[in-house]
Amino acid sequence: MSGKDEQHLPAKCENCGTPLQGHYCYVCGQSMHNPTRHFGHAVEEVLESFWHLDGRVFRTLRDLMVPGRVTLNYLAGQRVRYIAPIRLFVILSLLTFFIGKLVVHVDQAPIHFGGEGGAALEKAQTIAEVKQIESRLLAKLSVDEKKAARTPGVNPALVATRVAIEGAAANRIAELEEIAKDRAEGKSSAKAADSGKTKASEGRDNGAAAARTDGVAEAARTEASDGQGSGAATAPTSVNAKEKETKTQDDDDTRWRFNDREWDEKTNPVEVSFLPGFANRWINHKIGRAKNNIEQMDGDPNRFIEAFLGAVPTALFLLMPVFALLLKVFYLGSGRRYLEHVVVALYSHAWLLVFLLALFLLNAVKDAFSANWVAVLTSLLSALLWMWVPIYLWVMQHRVYRDHWLVTTLRYVVIGSIYMVLVLFVVAFAMVSGLSS
Repeated sequence: MSGKDEQHLPAKCENCGTPLQGHYCYVCGQSMHNPTRHFGHAVEEVLESFWHLDGRVFRTLRDLMVPGRVTLNYLAGQRVRYIAPIRLFVILSLLTFFIGKLVVHVDQAPIHFGGEGGAALEKAQTIAEVKQIESRLLAKLSVDEKKAARTPGVNPALVATRVAIEGAAANRIAELEEIAKDRAEGKSSAKAADSGKTKASEGRDNGAAAARTDGVAEAARTEASDGQGSGAATAPTSVNAKEKETKTQDDDDTRWRFNDREWDEKTNPVEVSFLPGFANRWINHKIGRAKNNIEQMDGDPNRFIEAFLGAVPTALFLLMPVFALLLKVFYLGSGRRYLEHVVVALYSHAWLLVFLLALFLLNAVKDAFSANWVAVLTSLLSALLWMWVPIYLWVMQHRVYRDHWLVTTLRYVVIGSIYMVLVLFVVAFAMVSGLSS
């Protein structure tokens, strides 16, 4: 510390007046350094107030890379060395999924059905053309699936897109088959009308030969002429009407239905018999909001990814005490209290968030550079990270609870399986809740 800085150091605490015996007041805890007099202290105070930085964040992240080290040291009483587990978890959750929403995306052009792909399928006039367009769209989608194979949250949206492509193509093929069938029926009607005209002409000739009156022949001729005109006009009218009916039916299939009718919040609502009226009204209101939100997404996978990434932090936070409870149940004889299991859960999830953050950053690097070696390197690093995840969690569990490796493996598999099912369920529920809000 320079002599100039020492001249500005107070002998007493500026907050409570207690004589100072160090850099901090032992009564109120205020620092002896005034941030308004030194730029370095001002920056330090800003960082410390936001991150609570005094070297602990770097020490925590460094030791977090070693399975179980932070958890064991924290439970052993070395708490001041590290960031508190709940604070670390919250900060990493916000940072990780904020970065994820920025860097994780899917190119919309090949799979956006409100655009080129959907319009091409709707305009296709032959079954062969539909199949050709479907093959082209699926080929482009396969390329996107390979690119996003190791990006969390993208695969479900791509699977939904593949199903949508195949469904749209199947609907258009069925529509074209119906139109072709109706055209064939229209031609049969026209042919029958021509046959009627021929028979009428034969009747006219026979009538003339038998000395029938001209009025009878004229009536037959008029009837034949009317039959021909009616038959000729019936074919295209029937085809157009059927085509409209097919399109209307296809549109109905994409709508939300209840009791074999289109759902409507007022005229055809969902009704749960054992719920009171206000609860049913709330359910139908939520259904309406979800319907509107999904329609606004218009098949855009990026919006589904955003919804997924927005739902994961909530799911993890809600399931944290549940995961700790699973640890408590499966380690009843370990002698650890429930809150100690909570610490284990928080630090393990904090490491998972660091892992996800690394994946997101690797994805950003791959998108930023077009060189092939960059794509190969980032893909290799992503693969190594994915392989390290189960190993890290197993080693951490083994070190913290000190079981035989076989017992640790059994508990690890059972707890992990139960927890993954819970995570998927809660994430799905959170996504539905978000769509209906």
